[in-house]
Amino acid sequence: MSEFPLLFSPLAVNRLRLANRIVMPAMHLGYTPEGKVSDQLVAFYAQRAQGGAGLIIVGGCVIGPLAGGGDFASLKDDSDVEGMARLARAVHDHGAAIGAQLYHAGAYVHPMQIGGAAPISASEFVSPFTRQPCRAMSLEDIDEIQGQFAAAARRAKEAGFDLVEILGSAGYLICQFLSPKTNQRRDAYGGSLENRMRFGLEVIARVREAVGAEMAVGIRIAGHDFVPGSHTNAEAVRFALACQEAGVDYINVTGGWHETKVPQLSPEVPPAGLSYLAREVRREVSVPVCASNRINTPELAEEVLARGDADLVCIGRGLIADPEFPLKARQGGAGLVRRCIACNQGCFDQILMQKPVICAVNPRAGHEAEPTEAPAASPGLVAVVGGGPAGCEAALAAARRGHRVVLFEQDSALGGQPRWYGAPLHKPDFASLARYHARALALAGVEVRLGERVEAPMLAELEPEAVILASGARPLKPEIPGADQQHVVTAWELLQGKARARGDCLVIGGGAVGLETALFLARRGALTPEQAHFLTLFRAESPEVIDRLVARGSSKVTVLEMLPKLGRGIGRSTRWIVFGLLKRFGVQTRTKAQVQRIEPGAVTALVDGEQHRFQADTVVLACGNRPEDRLASQLEAAGLRVITVGDAAGAGSLLEAVAQGYRAGCQV
Repeated sequence: MSEFPLLFSPLAVNRLRLANRIVMPAMHLGYTPEGKVSDQLVAFYAQRAQGGAGLIIVGGCVIGPLAGGGDFASLKDDSDVEGMARLARAVHDHGAAIGAQLYHAGAYVHPMQIGGAAPISASEFVSPFTRQPCRAMSLEDIDEIQGQFAAAARRAKEAGFDLVEILGSAGYLICQFLSPKTNQRRDAYGGSLENRMRFGLEVIARVREAVGAEMAVGIRIAGHDFVPGSHTNAEAVRFALACQEAGVDYINVTGGWHETKVPQLSPEVPPAGLSYLAREVRREVSVPVCASNRINTPELAEEVLARGDADLVCIGRGLIADPEFPLKARQGGAGLVRRCIACNQGCFDQILMQKPVICAVNPRAGHEAEPTEAPAASPGLVAVVGGGPAGCEAALAAARRGHRVVLFEQDSALGGQPRWYGAPLHKPDFASLARYHARALALAGVEVRLGERVEAPMLAELEPEAVILASGARPLKPEIPGADQQHVVTAWELLQGKARARGDCLVIGGGAVGLETALFLARRGALTPEQAHFLTLFRAESPEVIDRLVARGSSKVTVLEMLPKLGRGIGRSTRWIVFGLLKRFGVQTRTKAQVQRIEPGAVTALVDGEQHRFQADTVVLACGNRPEDRLASQLEAAGLRVITVGDAAGAGSLLEAVAQGYRAGCQV
């Protein structure tokens, strides 16, 4: 009997029969320059189909000239059918069903994406997302756009797609008609909820007419807009019922608009934290319902289905991280699933920089069209020094190519920094990477020597073909008078539990590590989730008191940064979360601050040229890292080939460390 019987049970959606309940939802990937299907897009989705996903939804697929940008997949012209047909065949060849998400961003489109034209929406307003004005659609515009939805659906059917999904979530065009916040119309498309639903329901009717009764048609809706003055789950349920009556065959429920202040995909979102939105919809409709957001393990997916929250589960970034997620789970290898850790480094941060999607934990993501690891021409012994993410990836790649690999790690466990900083920084999924690497290395036959500190003569005696040096970094300790006192600790010592802060805390350094350490300190003493749940469940405290205490810690926390700006090293997609939490927890920050000296109970610094004295019972140094690369020159002097990777090579991020390690393993 399968460990996940519900997850791998078939399901009918209209006349489409899905082999399992795993849906890879539409995601912007940046693999379609000028909107055209590329070899990379085909290879990416073919690998996910081969890995066992039941349904793959491609998109968003722009439906017309004002619908979206140039690197979104296109269904706006008949010339797009040929490329889409090639993609559909590739997915079908591996046994998965394929759908196309019909995309119109409305006010979210930036004018530069559409040749300088004004974006369109239900009403005239300035988009909080693009900060650009849009114009209100006329009745003629409405008819034209609805026709574009229908025409795009017809093209998807002609290309051999099994399903079309209408995008009615995340604040895009249909949401802009639905919401009283953005729809100020006074005609039949504005005013009451029934009127505001009209545009989306008419789109469904036009799409259904275009593809016929037998093709599956779905809609992705926002189960809660999480935007003040817009819709909650109550209105979402009413819209879902209306969509069912209009003829959709399934409803895909997500949450939030782009401008929401509620995180949707970062580590702050609990696993399956938004599945309750799907559950409330499923209680009222009879068509299949799909749950979304932060469902990243087979166990969690099975639980969502078992408790009746949904009939299907969206696993998006989980399938970027591991294309074989379904196959491994079905064949009893759930422990070998490479889990998405919600870091956003390779997916959303890349998209915001207008770069194609890659992945911090899967170095092959975004490179599926490139040749895989070729067997080594002359397999030999490869030594890897360091068992962090870079070293583990290097060892795995080298072993897959046929080398005998020995990995040395001076600590008692693999994992490097992500193994220990995830928990105190409220990123528990980060530790899963070490567990995956330990299992994968054992399966690949890599010899792992833990608790073993190596020196150059010892490695030279092994006579390896190459040494991959992934020895990491150590905290940089600035030469500040008083920095050697007992109440001065490094961020690493604090986060590893090797030191304990007391009283008021001052953090020197306002980069990524400094700010996240400041949040760690500010959270101490604030209500834990368990405490908040207890007090709420038994109504022991009022909601107002709980709201205050969940963000009130025991210590005053101050951050001093010498540069003019804070947050160096924090990704663009999560900066707003970090800065919002700093404000919520009352962390004080000062930039252009040059620390002069540290004394018992105080720190003196020049801030904008003026001297200030800050109270500090504990001082935390978060001033960056220094590569631990001393072995490199010694090994080279011994005549060994050395490749330095990860923090030892100044990588600076998990994304780059994993990529460097993988490339090194492919080069030896």
